[in-house]
Amino acid sequence: MLRPIDISVLSWLVSAAPKDWTQTQVASALGISQSNVHRALRQLEESRLVRARTPQTTAMFELFTGGLRYVFPAEIGAPARGLITARVGDDLADDTPLVWACESGSAVGPTLSPLHPCVPEAALKSPEFHELMSVIDACRVGRARSRVLAERWMKEKWVGVP
Repeated sequence: MLRPIDISVLSWLVSAAPKDWTQTQVASALGISQSNVHRALRQLEESRLVRARTPQTTAMFELFTGGLRYVFPAEIGAPARGLITARVGDDLADDTPLVWACESGSAVGPTLSPLHPCVPEAALKSPEFHELMSVIDACRVGRARSRVLAERWMKEKWVGVP
């Protein structure tokens, strides 16, 4: 069964990993143990989301757009300072931003629990990872417009996605 850390590892691999990544690099970038990375990679391979160290973007697209909001539903909390999430580009700039609570963040808004506690700090290190996790949160929040924009973003980013 997939865990939130598995999705976080997968998202880092597809968004920010160098071509010849190592488990040590993944662990360092996400701020998690190498044993957690190893378990996540094994689970991702069993789930057919990674094959031969390569993320399977078609399978990811199906999971992210069709399943995550049910398996890992979004939990919205009280307003706080944090990093903006659940946005796809500037298309939703008029809405009140949802944020991952984080002292280093520059926005204030209702908090959205990140998929895994490592996400906000890892997002500060990698704009690409932040962007993908924000798109994933747009799918998790469940607003129709956000989901449509997230699907379009994924289709544009991942060649070969129908």
